[in-house]
Amino acid sequence: MLPLVASMGLVLPAGAQTYPDKPVRMVLPFPPGGSADFIARLLAEQMRGKTGQTFVVDNRPGASGNLATSHVAKSANDGYTLLVGVTGALAINPTLYRDLDYVPEKDFAAISMIAQAPVVIVASPESGVSTLRQMVDRARAAPARYSYATNGVGTSHHLAGEMFKSVAGIDIVNVPYKGTPGALQDIVGGRIEFGFMDLTASLPLIASGRIKALATTGAARSAALPEVPTVAESGFPSYDAVTWIALFAPKGTKAEDVRLLSTKVNEVLNDPEVRRKGVAQGLDVAGSTPAALQKFLADESVKWRRVVTDAKIKID
Repeated sequence: MLPLVASMGLVLPAGAQTYPDKPVRMVLPFPPGGSADFIARLLAEQMRGKTGQTFVVDNRPGASGNLATSHVAKSANDGYTLLVGVTGALAINPTLYRDLDYVPEKDFAAISMIAQAPVVIVASPESGVSTLRQMVDRARAAPARYSYATNGVGTSHHLAGEMFKSVAGIDIVNVPYKGTPGALQDIVGGRIEFGFMDLTASLPLIASGRIKALATTGAARSAALPEVPTVAESGFPSYDAVTWIALFAPKGTKAEDVRLLSTKVNEVLNDPEVRRKGVAQGLDVAGSTPAALQKFLADESVKWRRVVTDAKIKID
């Protein structure tokens, strides 16, 4: 997980800030609603106070995030069209899809991480499982007997599940749903034993005891579920898988504009109230330098490419 940046240490020459002098679009590959939309809108609102210009969120869902990502890759590199990039479109889809018309590491300039969130591994109360170790023991005793729900084939939640299967040496069957609500409904109803689920959507059901949280998938415990151990703490120290939201510009955007955006974004994300609001949405708000984000993207691409290849996942 990238560390939160307390101070960027960047100084702009006096009188040098002419950018931005008109509204800036932040293109998000999801529809309105949900944690990514929430944090993007919160950031946009706060950026106006930091820059004196309007930042607006442009929701462009479709094609598993590829539509919005491609749109920004082809946009003018003048700093007025930015991408709220996500794990799937930038680190997973380039391996899953054959004909993408963008290459993340070549077509985008990193600005800053915005937030990260682990996947939460949950169990149905009907399963009788209350720890991750119990889940693993059952799966090892009966290969292919148990199933886990995800929000679709090739999503970060699916790949987190496949990565865990490999690390734990178990064989459980992915049951992909068209979104998270249906998956959670079937876990609550005991129709499927386990799930690798969106943390934000799962929080109310965990709090009410309708599903059991076994572990979260990040390197550190989630601030939204501090009482739930990580997969690493549960006996699988090599495991670390998070979903993330980060800000990018088209490649070729002026370096000084990227630095200014990164500085201002990190100022917003360092605000304790912004971070508190993020935790309420299941997000660990975390800024970064452009260089740290660029390296993080490269590392994530390698990690998820290996998972996709080893699990032989294909989407035509």
